[in-house]
Amino acid sequence: MAADLTGEAALERRVARRVFLIMTLFLIAIGVLNALGILTEAQREGRVLDPRVPFILELTSVLAMVALAPLVILFERRVPFTAETWRSALLWHALGSIAFSLLHIALFIVLRTAAFALILGLSYSFFTDLPTDLLYEYRKDIFPYSVLILMLGLQRSLEEHRREAEAARADARQTGKLTLKAGGHTIFLDAASLDWASAAGNYVEIRANGATHLARISLAALEQLLSDAGVDVARVHRSHLVNRAKVREIAPVRDGDFTIRMADGSELRGSRRYRQELA
Repeated sequence: MAADLTGEAALERRVARRVFLIMTLFLIAIGVLNALGILTEAQREGRVLDPRVPFILELTSVLAMVALAPLVILFERRVPFTAETWRSALLWHALGSIAFSLLHIALFIVLRTAAFALILGLSYSFFTDLPTDLLYEYRKDIFPYSVLILMLGLQRSLEEHRREAEAARADARQTGKLTLKAGGHTIFLDAASLDWASAAGNYVEIRANGATHLARISLAALEQLLSDAGVDVARVHRSHLVNRAKVREIAPVRDGDFTIRMADGSELRGSRRYRQELA
């Protein structure tokens, strides 16, 4: 139990670090591009604009968002989007986005006031019409907030998938067993019992022990699992791989390709570009 908690904590730290780094770089890039865009528009309109002003405005906003990102990450960890909780999570994050926007505005006002005074020797004023200004900023803030939440969910999903793949490879090396996801259940197969496998969209059709299974895995990942389990497999087509020990006959066809008859009586088409794999 303690090991599971430690593993979950490590996964969440990796997710947080990666998303924070990606989001920071993304916001900086957007901020710089926005500042350059403001300067370009001023030049086109013939307006005189201190080139420092757009960068102060944009980068103080970016700095405020970066400072608030850890709070959003912690909030998302407590209120994640799942199949069971997405309705309540949607409500909580709607409220969270409002709080994020208000904090963002307060923080960038402080930063801009200091930057204008220290760098430009000027005073800074933000509000002209309070309700309109707040709504305008909220419309802008909802996008980075949503992107951050989506990135956290996506990165967590990728990390969980990677962890499951590593655990499956470890099991294959240690026990010679394949652990495969199939819909809402898990299949456990003796790796050596596999006859052949064929790609089927996002799934792989696996023939083993006289039965056919449909597993959610790529053909390349299955090939790696079988190799980890010590099974001598060969790719005979971009969509097929076979257990060499179960190959009973190879017969050429006119176009240079070949057919393979397996121990279970199945016949597979092999591509000439993979012929060497069975040599």
